[in-house]
Amino acid sequence: MIVSYKIMKQGIILITAFLSGILLLSTPSCQNGHDRKNKQKQTTLTDTATFQPGVIYDSVSCLRYPGESYALCLPKVYNATKKFPVIFFFDAQARGWLPVRRYQPLADSFGFMLVASNNSKNGLSATARNHIIYHFMQDVEQRFSVDPDRIYTGGFSGGARIAAGIGLSNKDIAGVIGCAAGFPQLDHVTNNRLAYVGIIGNKDFNYLEMKELNRQLEAAHWNHCLLVFDGHHQWPPWQTMKDAFYFMQTEAMRRQLIPVEKHLIARLRTDFDQKRRLAIQNNKPLLQLQTDRQLVAFLNGLAPMDIYEKEIRELLQNPVLKKQQQQQIFLKKEEQRWQQIYSKALGTRDVGWWENALGNLSHMGKRANPPDKKQMVRRLYNYLSLMAYLYADGSLKNNQVAVAGKYLMIYEKVDPTNPEVYFLKALRYAMEGKTDAILPSLQKAADNGFKDIKRLEDNSYFSGLRQTRIFRKILLQVKENKKAAEEG
Repeated sequence: MIVSYKIMKQGIILITAFLSGILLLSTPSCQNGHDRKNKQKQTTLTDTATFQPGVIYDSVSCLRYPGESYALCLPKVYNATKKFPVIFFFDAQARGWLPVRRYQPLADSFGFMLVASNNSKNGLSATARNHIIYHFMQDVEQRFSVDPDRIYTGGFSGGARIAAGIGLSNKDIAGVIGCAAGFPQLDHVTNNRLAYVGIIGNKDFNYLEMKELNRQLEAAHWNHCLLVFDGHHQWPPWQTMKDAFYFMQTEAMRRQLIPVEKHLIARLRTDFDQKRRLAIQNNKPLLQLQTDRQLVAFLNGLAPMDIYEKEIRELLQNPVLKKQQQQQIFLKKEEQRWQQIYSKALGTRDVGWWENALGNLSHMGKRANPPDKKQMVRRLYNYLSLMAYLYADGSLKNNQVAVAGKYLMIYEKVDPTNPEVYFLKALRYAMEGKTDAILPSLQKAADNGFKDIKRLEDNSYFSGLRQTRIFRKILLQVKENKKAAEEG
């Protein structure tokens, strides 16, 4: 996965990424006019009576497009006579329920409406995706009491690129929260006042991309921050998302969209100062620098920043900091080097080479001493997991069953608890006619949490097994896995 960045003269970033670029339609927030406002007010007063504040709705059908839906949670303080900020979430797998359920406490704490598409996902054509985005956002804005100055987008993985694309292309979007992936490829940027929060796990295979994007945005003096949590390629914990909401709140104060909350500013400053003192006590100037920069990003214009800006300038001359930065640069180059080696080897090296390479990677992980290097090794495993999945899935779709075997071997070794490994292995066994091996592999997929009921039920290669007792038992377990995931 190679990502290239280029800063243009205006300080705008153009990114050519793993996912294809998106050409976005104007979102409904750009449609102003007296008639539209009257219509929105009428539908708000009559339609939202069926939706209770503080309650999560997994599937709200679009009025004009009933085949499309979204998850919804209105804050407990919601009142149709007032305007409320809204965040439109996009998940890479169209799991609208996931961000709404996970971040529901934030809806109440911050007074935000949370909505998430059940249809937008990776793999759709640009036309289909644009229609979904338009229908989704239009429906929400017409049915609920949305503050037109506080419309935000957010997303995970491919959904993060969708969210960023909408924000960068539409001046009426106030901010974007991008989780686990950066910007899409765009011909131009319309909204260069966009507030942007990037969130990434320290073991995510897109970690380097997000760090580089943060560096580029810093150089372009973009209003942004990067939040890093301990985790992999996933929606972030709600505590991390809470910080992203705080950033959007302070940005709204800077733009005079909401009153300045002095107690909130004081609390945030106290929290950052505690992190700074801990970094100083542990002689971690790099962490201190990152904390200072975050503090300035959050509170600039709302509190005096002279002390912290001076500290940043002094830290940049600190020899210990420079040494830590050099170590970061070294690890970055190492990670990129191994990614390039693995990427090339996937299509050219045989099973024997890969068994040896994975043994060396395991040994590297055992010898890794600093936490940063351990995280780098973990990211390489996660990178290989993604690439092996893509190659294995693509090979099976192209009926290259024998070739898929190598990729599935890699996939299983680097990510042995991933249920997708065993589902794809079962599919390969079915394509090879190895009927005795299909159900044990499907059982292992279920045991590891496989929850895609539709793929299991609809796959024609498993049709001859659907009436068997073992298959029905596996299907029931998969349904329980899905239920547990949604409730968790």
